Amino acid sequence: MMNILRRAVSSSKRSSLVRIIAVATATSGVVYSTDTGTRISVAIPESIRESKSVPWQISQGLIHRTEQSLFGNFSAFSARASPKPEAAADNNEKRAPVEDSDSVKPPFGGFLGRDTIANAAARIGPAVVNLSVPQGFHGITTGKSIGSGTIIDADGTILTCAHVVVDFQSLRQSSKGRVDVTLQDGRTFEGVVLNADLQSDIALVKINSKTPLPTAKLGFSNKLRPGDWVIAVGCPLSLQNTITAGIVSCVDRKSSDLGLRGTGREYLQTDCAINAGNSGGPLVNLDGEVVGVNIMKVLAADGLGFSVPIDSVSKIIEHFKKSGRVIRPWIGLKMIELNKMIIAQLKERYPMFPDVEKGILVPTVIPGSPADRAGFKPGDVVVRFDGKPVETIKELIEIMDDRVGQRIRVVVERSSKETVTLEVIPEEANPDM
Repeated sequence: MMNILRRAVSSSKRSSLVRIIAVATATSGVVYSTDTGTRISVAIPESIRESKSVPWQISQGLIHRTEQSLFGNFSAFSARASPKPEAAADNNEKRAPVEDSDSVKPPFGGFLGRDTIANAAARIGPAVVNLSVPQGFHGITTGKSIGSGTIIDADGTILTCAHVVVDFQSLRQSSKGRVDVTLQDGRTFEGVVLNADLQSDIALVKINSKTPLPTAKLGFSNKLRPGDWVIAVGCPLSLQNTITAGIVSCVDRKSSDLGLRGTGREYLQTDCAINAGNSGGPLVNLDGEVVGVNIMKVLAADGLGFSVPIDSVSKIIEHFKKSGRVIRPWIGLKMIELNKMIIAQLKERYPMFPDVEKGILVPTVIPGSPADRAGFKPGDVVVRFDGKPVETIKELIEIMDDRVGQRIRVVVERSSKETVTLEVIPEEANPDM
């Protein structure tokens, strides 16, 4: 094969052949000889064959890497390489306009282009603010709490973290103190804390402006997948307009995995660089939409940052608007989500385990709780809650919403194939729980 190629290369059509071999190599085409001994035939994929000798037009979303082959170094591309459109058969025929690649908005979760992160940062950047709150002890100012926030409404509502704007030395007091706010364009305002929920670490700050304010668009965190690209924007160490990029490492990191007490919560985990001052800043998708609020990182490790999913934040904001605070119903159950593997293991260990395919296991019932009074027993498997099938604790919490003092019918499966319907009346959870 190589001798045939050498003889052909020495011919007068050397330049054309080299071009063909290069295309065959870079596009995984197949090179083979014919009976004449001097002709070369190349099998080229359909998408490449259409372009023939037309110069290549590489899409803007190109990611380049160099690889080794039998023919030496060559460039391979993980994005699609599309040829320029061929000339129309009829010169009088009008071509369809080619859309400018800069005006094309990359699809959510699509390929990463040269300007993708910069474009997302440009969309969100003007709405990200620096927050500074004086801290003191017995009226003596000892320093400042610094953080970040995002303007989410043209009326001046800023989304941030509670620990940035609330004095945690008095956890029971929702701070109504003043907050110094600095925008990316240099404007400064004095804001006031509207609402703060210490358990979720989410707060709202309000500023008043006679001139228009930039705002950010809220996205949907339930669309995120592990591996999706995201950026973190904020003011670490008061360095305004700092942008870091990374991926989503986990979309449902449990608070119990992090050793946090209280009602079960879920966080987005990312490897974006998050430092002191990033707290309250947005986690943003490639469309420039807010998908999370950055709240913490693991000090003893790099690349372990956590954000409150924006879907959860949106519900907290609804509570703020409706009640001025977050109302969390409590029924007094310890719960474990079941899957097929856990169920199979439990049935192997405990032959009397309920015959279920999904549900939520109740290993513990807190004495004196609403669930205890309703008749729940350890070992029950919740299969329906308020008439709806449930598989996750998150679904159960969403169904309860803020229904404190309202009866909820619950169907549980017990050993010996016993199905029981119970009625539980949730109480409002203790804020310190």
